[in-house]
Amino acid sequence: MSIVHLLAYDFSLPEIDMRVFKEKIAGKSTIGFVQGFSVSNCYWSKDDIEVSNFITGQYLYDVDLTEEDSCIENFKNYLFRYMKPNSEIELWSIWLGGDDSKHYTIMPRLNNVPSEDVSMVNDEIGYFAEHYFKPVKRGIELSLLSKKDILFVLENTGVCLIIKN
Repeated sequence: MSIVHLLAYDFSLPEIDMRVFKEKIAGKSTIGFVQGFSVSNCYWSKDDIEVSNFITGQYLYDVDLTEEDSCIENFKNYLFRYMKPNSEIELWSIWLGGDDSKHYTIMPRLNNVPSEDVSMVNDEIGYFAEHYFKPVKRGIELSLLSKKDILFVLENTGVCLIIKN
């Protein structure tokens, strides 16, 4: 299972990749990490997503974001440039199930559950996630988009940030 971050919009957006690989020395070790953001055409069709009745945008895009101020500023500039006036774009954080057909949005912690028990309840978890999904939605004006708003999406699942231009 993976957390998927999606942009949903009623108009086509250009793909962009402003991610940069950086290294940081910590003691005697070097740590590598990626900073920035990217927007790319979504691998999954909106018709394939069980939560499509919640996602209102016609076009879906995979989005990678990091919480650095420069990343957020570049992302805001991208949205200012390509969003039409008086429109809204949705930034979603959802779970993508392991079988590539189920998109879980709420997932309990299963660390201490034996794997054979997890296998038995897998379909029930999918049913629960698909039929009882109540996304948490928050709205923000694009000009006020902040690190706190981006962290709302990056640190949670089953959430949607509606950005208004």
